[in-house]
Amino acid sequence: MSECSKPTPLKGRGSAEALGETSAPADHALIFAGSGGLRRPSLRLLLGELAAYLFDPLPPLPGPDVPRGDGHPVLVFPPFLHSDAMTRPLRFYLTELGYRVHGWGGGRLLAPSDAMLAKSAEMVASLCRRHAGKVSLVGISLGGILAREAARRQPTCVRQVVTLCSPFRLPTASNLELPFRLATARHAGAFQHLLPSLALPPPVPTSALFTRRDGIVAWESCLNDESACAENIEVEGAHSTISRNPQALSILADRLAQVRGTWRRFRAPQPRTSPGESGAKP
Repeated sequence: MSECSKPTPLKGRGSAEALGETSAPADHALIFAGSGGLRRPSLRLLLGELAAYLFDPLPPLPGPDVPRGDGHPVLVFPPFLHSDAMTRPLRFYLTELGYRVHGWGGGRLLAPSDAMLAKSAEMVASLCRRHAGKVSLVGISLGGILAREAARRQPTCVRQVVTLCSPFRLPTASNLELPFRLATARHAGAFQHLLPSLALPPPVPTSALFTRRDGIVAWESCLNDESACAENIEVEGAHSTISRNPQALSILADRLAQVRGTWRRFRAPQPRTSPGESGAKP
């Protein structure tokens, strides 16, 4: 794999220009779109999130066709308002694939404060030393922002970053705007550091999974600037159950299973044809 090149900015809705991305002093007005450039996900999508959360099953055990891991360490960051308890099914799934999986250990994620950012970066460095090798980082929603920032602070310790519905491109629009404002009211200093570079991919291979059926955040804010080692991968499903979505898990397994130093952009598997079936239509 060639070195991570300068990303190509996304054009149109969701780009830095279209969304008014800025390095002005941090406040919630810069985090959430107020001009109508992005709209909160509809009530229909929000109700779909509730249904998915209540009725989507836990992830199945990995099937024989899912690529196995090489045993390298993987650190999983939880979403907003959640702790490691929420990521336990995902971590079990990755453990079954052969990875040495670790929870974040930072309690309930309320805001990316200075202390949390520092703790996340130190945990990455500690795991790198303990396992004598680079760590893959997986972040769910807001946890993906911590994962990207940890990779930015400890790039020599990070193998790759995979984010699941993480709104790192600002401003965003979210149905959780009010609780987020309340939870982060005391942490403007951290945002002051984060906002200018939040949308820039960290200097390691980075995959951003997103869904257009996202009922929590505007899906456009979950997109990377494309580059030689920064990609966007669309999946079907809800935001709230992205960490137990079979399609997302299959893609995550594919990303993590790449041999170190040979990262390539994701290619969806081609549907298999039955014996004797040709591609020609009658």
